[in-house]
Amino acid sequence: MVIVTQADLGNPHHATGIVDCLDAYARDPMGGGQALSAHARQNLVAGLAAHPASVTFIAQAASQIVGVAVCFFGYSTFQAKPRLNLHDLIVLPTQRRRGIGRALLDAVAAHAAACDCCAVTLEVRKDNPTAQALYRSLGFGGGNSAMEFWVKPVEIR
Repeated sequence: MVIVTQADLGNPHHATGIVDCLDAYARDPMGGGQALSAHARQNLVAGLAAHPASVTFIAQAASQIVGVAVCFFGYSTFQAKPRLNLHDLIVLPTQRRRGIGRALLDAVAAHAAACDCCAVTLEVRKDNPTAQALYRSLGFGGGNSAMEFWVKPVEIR
């Protein structure tokens, strides 16, 4: 049985599980194929805890953390309401196809509704039909926006 809860970033078990899941995602070809840097592993959870707009959910099977959803609140100026962006959704490879991603997304949606958000947003790779199918099955879609997601890297000093 899998239980999804909001992570307690001060709980060492939760913190380790979050970092391990994110590292597994980073190592996966869909996450870039490289392990998290030592800096990211060391500072990730503290950074999430310090970020006032973050909320993280974990999925646990027995005592093992097998999935994570990292989200950040934004704000829709056109609707004058908060939005919740799903930044990362990770399910460990050995735990996939068991409904864990769906359970995490359900928790994200419920949290967004409880916070009076107007939408849950996310990004999905064009070459990830498995994730796209899951998202579509839960009501996500390309929307009617002509916008693209662009990135300008900032040099770390």
